[in-house]
Amino acid sequence: MLIRIKKKSGRNQLGCIREDGSFTSADLGPALPFHDIAHFVAEQTFKIENGFYGLISKGYSIDELSDPVVIKKLGFESWLAEILTRGLQTLLSGACTLEQFSWQVTSEIHAMDEKHVPDLNEKIVGEMFQHYKSLIEKWDSLADGETLELHYMTLSHA
Repeated sequence: MLIRIKKKSGRNQLGCIREDGSFTSADLGPALPFHDIAHFVAEQTFKIENGFYGLISKGYSIDELSDPVVIKKLGFESWLAEILTRGLQTLLSGACTLEQFSWQVTSEIHAMDEKHVPDLNEKIVGEMFQHYKSLIEKWDSLADGETLELHYMTLSHA
C-alpha cells in the first residue's frame, strides 16, 4: 500500500492507496503526521497486521478508524500499535529514554491484562527510533505542497 502524507500550511493530508487501487484520505491537524509516521514505523518493525495501516490495507477508511465505536471493537493488535506509537513519540519528545521505553510499553500492555509483549530489546527499539527520526527529518525538510511517500508492506508481501 502506498501512503502519502502531503504537507499543507496549517493542515496536512493523509492518503492511502491500497493494492487494489482503492483509496482513503483525510485532512490532518498540523501535528498528526508525527503520529501517523510513528504508526508506520511501529507497525512495520513489529509486523502488526491489525494496526492502523494494516486495517486500512484491509479496507477500513481513515474516518472509520477515527470513530470511537469502531476503535473499541478492533482488538489487541490495534491497541498494541497505538501503545508502540505513543512510545515512539515519547522517545522523540525526550519524555522517555531508550532504557525506559520497554518498561513504559510493557506496563501499559499489562494494565490491559494482556500477556503478549513483543521483544522490546534496546537494539530493536533503537533501530526503530532511528528509522522514525529519519522519516521525521524527511518530513521536516518538505516544503508546503510536497509529499512524503511510504510503502506499507503487509505480512503477505514482507
